[in-house]
Amino acid sequence: MRGRAVPIALALLLVPAAALAEAPPDPAAAQALFFDARSLMEQGRYAEACPKLEESLRLDAGIGTRFNLADCNERIGKITSAWAGFLDVAAQSRAAKQLDRERVARKRAAALETRLPKLIVDVDGAPEGTDVQRDGHPIGSAAWGVAIPVDPGAHRISASAPGKDPWETTVEAGEGATLRVTVPRELATRTGPAAAKRGATRRTVGWLTAGFGAAAIGVGLGFGLSSLASRDESRTHCTGDACDAAGLRLRADAISSGSIATIATLAGGAAVAGGLMLVLTAPASAPSTHEPAGKLRATPTMAMGGGGLMLQGVFR
Repeated sequence: MRGRAVPIALALLLVPAAALAEAPPDPAAAQALFFDARSLMEQGRYAEACPKLEESLRLDAGIGTRFNLADCNERIGKITSAWAGFLDVAAQSRAAKQLDRERVARKRAAALETRLPKLIVDVDGAPEGTDVQRDGHPIGSAAWGVAIPVDPGAHRISASAPGKDPWETTVEAGEGATLRVTVPRELATRTGPAAAKRGATRRTVGWLTAGFGAAAIGVGLGFGLSSLASRDESRTHCTGDACDAAGLRLRADAISSGSIATIATLAGGAAVAGGLMLVLTAPASAPSTHEPAGKLRATPTMAMGGGGLMLQGVFR
């Protein structure tokens, strides 16, 4: 009996968790579905019959229904599901002392063994907490690195880990072939849409802040030049510290403009520095080979009399 334990254990790995869930028994509905499925099989409409047999088995588990489902799966090319089903029928038949049925089921399973595709998923060195799945069903760590029979056709292998971007690949399994898939040793650090959006927002705020800072520096420069001009003009109205009314007004304007220039320049410099820091420390976004539609970019501008922001963008 030990020689049969491994195939049966492997067969159980093929069964989705949902299929093992208990359902309220409904023998009448199960029987109706069984007879409907048998009628479809007699017409060669196996693809329609198999789901009905699955539902019948869910509503009322029976060895006969399980055998017919295995037979149906073999006819639609799901040879590994059929193999697992025949092994299950053989085990249940033996327990029920139905030796003729057990013998037939084992013979059907043995005829399929050499045709079974096998899939090996290696997960060596993957980050702690890595979750590996095949076609949406978890692959337990005990099955990593083990050649597990799968049905022929396409299979999606995916892996995820805390703080990492999910990874996946698709392989095509052919009859009798053994495929090996290796989950990357280091999954990529997560830079998903949420992080990219935060980074884009932070960069936008940074550029706007730096732009307003540059504009403030431009304003400061303008008031500084105005202060120098007022001071130079006041000299024609003053002798030393003695000034006429126009000279006093010009000197007051020079002092006022100078104070504004100093404040604006210092504040603008701080804003430029802070804005650039936001830009440089923003989370990276995926590289792009073209400027996306609707994106705005703020570019600071300066002139002798002031400054401002120039907005550039692409609109389609």
